[in-house]
Amino acid sequence: MSGLGTEFYIVVAAACVFTSVLSAILTGFGFYYYYQSRLANRLEKELDEYAEIVKTKLKEGVEEAGESLLPRFKQETRAGFREAITDALSGQMVDETVRAMTKTGSTLVESSLNLLLGRKESEHREHRPGQPDGPGVSRE
Repeated sequence: MSGLGTEFYIVVAAACVFTSVLSAILTGFGFYYYYQSRLANRLEKELDEYAEIVKTKLKEGVEEAGESLLPRFKQETRAGFREAITDALSGQMVDETVRAMTKTGSTLVESSLNLLLGRKESEHREHRPGQPDGPGVSRE
């Protein structure tokens, strides 16, 4: 054994490595060919079938959810509009409108009477925010 030398053992080891690598490559190509020719088509068909099933069930679920939630949505929307209209027609908005109209009307009447009676408006009168401007109303 000692007569063979280390070169022989290196060649044998290289041959073993080369053979094992070549065997792994050929086995990989064999599995790849088998997968492409047989399994890939069948797996894609099954995947397409499952995708259609999921799509159909999802669509049915969404439609059912929409149908069940639609009456509640309509009811909530109607209630919201009623509340908004009620708030707008009552309370603060009406009070503010009445006050503004009253101030405008009283200022117009005062100015008209002053013009008819020949009185001058007081010169020390200040313009306040929210006080209307209009015909016969001066800002002195």
